[in-house]
Amino acid sequence: MSRELEMRASKIFKKQQGEILWPYGLATPNRRRSGLSEEQYEKAAAHARVAQQVIVEWAEDHGLRSSESGCCPRWLLRNASRQCEPDACGMYGSAPRDDASWLDHPIFWLKDGLPTAITSSPYSVSQDDRSRIEQWQESGLMAAFGGPGWYGSGTTQIVMWHPQRLASVYLAEDAGRLLRHSE
Repeated sequence: MSRELEMRASKIFKKQQGEILWPYGLATPNRRRSGLSEEQYEKAAAHARVAQQVIVEWAEDHGLRSSESGCCPRWLLRNASRQCEPDACGMYGSAPRDDASWLDHPIFWLKDGLPTAITSSPYSVSQDDRSRIEQWQESGLMAAFGGPGWYGSGTTQIVMWHPQRLASVYLAEDAGRLLRHSE
């Protein structure tokens, strides 16, 4: 990772022991521990670099930082970044987990310290998922569906956001397509 990208990413994601804590699937694999052949490693590392660039640019363009406190769309309706009570959470709680399937690979985003957006990358979006997302839209949230975004691997990017905190959102570039065009 370039020093410039690392500096930019450190404003968006937490660091641990000097390393950026990338969302699931976006970290550059560890060459020695990955068990990948040289060719497989180079391909995985190239995809990680492009995906990292895509997510950093997307977050910067929207003025967002990641949050460890998000849980489900109810979080977006709060005026502080804290998780739901377990009996009220649609993702992690003991309540019906109506949001768990479409919130695959979720990232929770803050703007000006307020819960602002959730991105997810499910492998499929069922009609039940779409109906659940429509229910959240009735609560005043906005949602958009698009291509694979930074995650790829056959996923569909979903962005849900609070329109009073973020006027508009664009879906992220397809990191896989960008990588294929750069080869």
